[in-house]
This record gives sequence, structure tokens and C-alpha cells, in this order.
Amino acid sequence: MEIDEPLSWVIGVLSVLVALEGLKAFSLTTYVSVYSYFAVAVVVGMVLHELMHRNVARRYGLVSRYVVTPLGVIITLLTTVLPFKIIAPGYTSVYSLGLAGPARERRGFIASVVAGPSINIALSLVTLIAAVALALARQPQLSQWLYGFSWVNSYIAFFNLLPIPPLDGSKIFRFSVVMWGIMFVVSIALLTLSSVL
Repeated sequence: MEIDEPLSWVIGVLSVLVALEGLKAFSLTTYVSVYSYFAVAVVVGMVLHELMHRNVARRYGLVSRYVVTPLGVIITLLTTVLPFKIIAPGYTSVYSLGLAGPARERRGFIASVVAGPSINIALSLVTLIAAVALALARQPQLSQWLYGFSWVNSYIAFFNLLPIPPLDGSKIFRFSVVMWGIMFVVSIALLTLSSVL
């Protein structure tokens, strides 16, 4: 059973927040503390990742939407009590109606796949640069928050780029080993830098 947008977005975000924060997900103070970077970065990173998949696919004339699945939501929520989290409430569905032409559709499919981890890499890079600038300006709390945000998004990119089906990395790897390699190395570099700086 598929739940359509926009309800999928609401259920997906809420299930992720509950998995990460438990009942504290419903308290405003959770999102204004110095440690709020984790929940904020996961949700922002996940939502933008899926939106990029969806919007790039649509730009190429493909049909795309974000959908949550009951099993994905249940698995995500079950990890609330575990020390590790499985964030998988849904996925971006992309398919063709055969109107754009085979070559354009193929480009659209691969561009859509690449767009997801690319936005996480961009978020990680921008916030890492901002964190360094704020550290130099002697703003340690905000700087640490941004380092954390950068780390989370570099991890989302790294994990999604693993060449294991059904992750994005397996599809990019099949399309271009060079493109996959560059993206994977960049995600590891950002993951390392945001950890040690």
C-alpha cells in the first residue's frame, strides 16, 4: 500500500524525528539546544535528498513522488529504542510514461539518482566552510553545531553511495565507475574533515 504526497512527507518526517528523539521530538527545546544539529541535519538532509531525486526526475519528464511505506515507518520507529537508527520510512518513486523519449528518460533516471547524494555533499561542504569561518571568528558553539550538521550530511552521502543495491551508489556505479568514485571519495573526505576539524 502506498501513501501519496503530501501525507507521506508528514509521516516520513515525524517517524524519523520520533526514531531519533523519542517523545522529545514533540518538544520545541529539542530543536534549539546545542545538540539539535543531529535531528535537524538528518531531517533536512533526508528531505532535500528525496526532493532532489523527485524534482530532477520531473524536470526530465518522468513521473516522481515521495511515498512512505507502512513497513518502512515501522522499521524506522522500532529503532527508537536501539542505539543505532535505520532511517527508511519511504523512498522516491520514479517511473516513465514513455512520453520523453528513451535517451532523455535514461538521462533523467541517472540525473535523478545522482542528485540525491549530491545535495548532501553540497550541504556538507557549505556548512563545513561556514563552521571553519565561525571557528576563526571565535564562535565555538555555532561552529560546533555546523561541524555536526556537516558530518551528518557527509555520512548520508557516504552511506547512500555505497555500491550496494538498492542504494544510490549501486546505480551510479553501474552508470559510471568514475563518477561514483569521485563522489564516494569526496563524501569520505568531507566525513573525515568534519570529524577532525
